[in-house]
Amino acid sequence: MKRLLLTTGALLAGITLAVTAPLALAQLGSALQTGEQATRQAAQTQARINQLDDERSDAVREYRSVLQRIDAAKLLELQQARVVESQRVELASLREQLGRVDEIALQMTPMMLDMITAVEQFYAADLPFKDIKEGGVDARAERMERLKDVMNIPNVSAAERYRVIVEAYQAEMDYGRTIDTYEDTVEVNGEVKTVDVFRYGRVSLTYLTQDRQRAGVWNRDTKAWEVLPSSYNADILAGIRMAKQVAAPQVLFAPLRKLNIGNATPPALPTPDAPPPAPAAPVEPEAAPAAPATPQ
Repeated sequence: MKRLLLTTGALLAGITLAVTAPLALAQLGSALQTGEQATRQAAQTQARINQLDDERSDAVREYRSVLQRIDAAKLLELQQARVVESQRVELASLREQLGRVDEIALQMTPMMLDMITAVEQFYAADLPFKDIKEGGVDARAERMERLKDVMNIPNVSAAERYRVIVEAYQAEMDYGRTIDTYEDTVEVNGEVKTVDVFRYGRVSLTYLTQDRQRAGVWNRDTKAWEVLPSSYNADILAGIRMAKQVAAPQVLFAPLRKLNIGNATPPALPTPDAPPPAPAAPVEPEAAPAAPATPQ
């Protein structure tokens, strides 16, 4: 009896297992499928979140860039407003100046004539040195001649005339800061000799004969050369060498003469055609201070 009951129970359990197993498998597959769908949805959701975050970051960067461009545009607008205001003021000033063009033109001609007269007087009272350029042209004398003609040439503008005058002033000023030497002819004791002329800035003009035995200095008062003591020969020779840039700069002694500006006439160096002056005895210069010399 017991054996029959056990067999019957086992049979029922097998039948039950056979019936419920496919159902359980179906439920498990459905659960797995649901889990996979949920995972895919979660992945899609995360991807959308990442996309939205990137879009938000891009939007923030673009917003900040727009703010920076706005600030830059405001600064540019402020700067341009200042420029416009400055140009407005300048325009008003130019209009005012244009209204006074005729008055300025009337005043410029007398002013330039006075400037030319002043530089000519200075040239007349100054040392009669030359500025020898290539071709043997005396640039200084040529410049002064041009000053005399510039006001008489009709097709020269006022601006060009003023430029020529200012150029002459600048050149004359530069001579005072330089030394120079050039070859020239002078009369020494009635004999015409070729000498090396040496200029100490514009404070003294001297010469040294090419045999280095005789030296002289230009006297502003007498408008003539005077013989110097031989003690100056070495200094003049050193200056000539420095001006030719074959010796290093050093301190030189210069024989000095006063500069008197007045109603003087342009001086000229003696020429071979001029009658020989009386022989001049060596004279001591008024002063012989030491002064640094710088090659030109």
